Amino acid sequence: MDYLITIWLEIHLKLNSNAKIFCKCKNEQDFSAKPNTHVCPVCTWQPGALPLLNQEVVTKAIHFSKALNSHLNKKSSFDRKNYFYPDLPMGFQITQFYHPIITEWKVSFFLNNYENQKTVTIHEAHLECDAAKMIHENGKSLVDFNRAWTPLLEIVTDPDFSSADEAVEFAKEIQRLAKWNDLWDADLEKWQMRVDVNISIRKNESDPLGTRVELKNINTFSAIKRAIEAESQRQWDLISKWESVAQETRRRADDENMSYMMRSKEDAVDYRYFPEPDMPVLELSEDDLKEFDTVEIDRPFDYISKCKEFWFNKEYINALLLDKSLFDFFFWIINEWFEPKTVAKWMVWPMKRALDFVQWDEITLLKSVSEEAKKQWVDAEKLFAERTTFLKSCWNLEWFLNKFQPLFKEFLQVEKEKKLVDNQLKIVFDVVLQSGKSINEVIKEKWFDAPAMDDNQLAGIVSEVLAANPAIVDQFKWWKESVIWFFVGQVMKKTQGKANPQAVNAELMKQLKG
Repeated sequence: MDYLITIWLEIHLKLNSNAKIFCKCKNEQDFSAKPNTHVCPVCTWQPGALPLLNQEVVTKAIHFSKALNSHLNKKSSFDRKNYFYPDLPMGFQITQFYHPIITEWKVSFFLNNYENQKTVTIHEAHLECDAAKMIHENGKSLVDFNRAWTPLLEIVTDPDFSSADEAVEFAKEIQRLAKWNDLWDADLEKWQMRVDVNISIRKNESDPLGTRVELKNINTFSAIKRAIEAESQRQWDLISKWESVAQETRRRADDENMSYMMRSKEDAVDYRYFPEPDMPVLELSEDDLKEFDTVEIDRPFDYISKCKEFWFNKEYINALLLDKSLFDFFFWIINEWFEPKTVAKWMVWPMKRALDFVQWDEITLLKSVSEEAKKQWVDAEKLFAERTTFLKSCWNLEWFLNKFQPLFKEFLQVEKEKKLVDNQLKIVFDVVLQSGKSINEVIKEKWFDAPAMDDNQLAGIVSEVLAANPAIVDQFKWWKESVIWFFVGQVMKKTQGKANPQAVNAELMKQLKG
């Protein structure tokens, strides 16, 4: 396709204040409450009701401004954006058009599996109130005002994106900034973050920007990518047939990979903006400005940059990015003088597997334990009881990591001193993660601390064990090689834990396949 894409984004980020932006009603987070229960005369715009700005919302905006290294305006103001729709009972939205609280700044983020980085300019970010929620079903339209006047921070970019991947990666960076700094979970599927995508195409970079088309309210990252690709193709198809692209707002139907016209695109004059007469100028106090200077902010870009200094691959970075707690845990550990790649290696595979394990339902857990019990020739019911007791106590990621800190440190010390080989380390780490037992306790249970035995002595004991279990030897010969662990256990018992399990395994394989 011989054209260039230009993309703008408008990201509506819901802020997690306790109350709504202009009244004291609860700022509901997931919209699971009964419709129209978090409402009052103010957010439903009853006669005589007046808005009152929530200071907590302003504080959240200050924190976000600091997160983006942006310019925070000491003075800003609110305006009325006039349009008529059932989700706006007053016939306008209170927003910041002329003087927003945050103005131009630049945001950097990574592309192509962290190989490249890009910097884009944010035109502004302004506070505004959300509209009510419209529900269309059974030929009727219903309105839920629980969402009305919940606080939004709308982030408007310059036309700096030239591909769908760039737009998606930027949106992910904004989401991480919000989650890591407790502004909100920014869960797109719960509508805590919504993205409007503006797209235009042109043939050459020297040409003026093409007609802009806006796609409204996209709420998954994959849908953003599909929407951009489909809309740019739609525009190119029109131009190829010598038809013009209309400036309009379109509704995206992702399941159909189609979009439909909602309305012709309004310009600012169509909204008849004018200053909100019931809201005075917002002038930040000295305490507010002090808050801006002193608040500590976590930026995902900085964390990723640090990981690149360690020469981490994309798998390591992706795993750590799953939750900020993982990054905090990682940096705490390496500050204890452990090598970063070694720490990441044991966090990314075994620990992530265990954290996934914590979230399994009981049926999946039972199936997994049953398979493990067969391999280890142990009582499945007893193993399941032990495992569920431990896992049920791991009720969230933060608790789990805090609980595991001393164990992980102890494990890394064993690894650092080369007391065990890699295969033994994997076994020990897996058991520790799933049981909460100490490192030394597991090493003793697995007989990994046993001294090496004389080769001739070990060969004789292995021969005795095999001779005593002919039926299981036949199972091995019929390709059931997992029974090798039964034999390892029997030999270790006979040697009272004095044999090296690796040497035992090697001698067993030699005699069974000899």
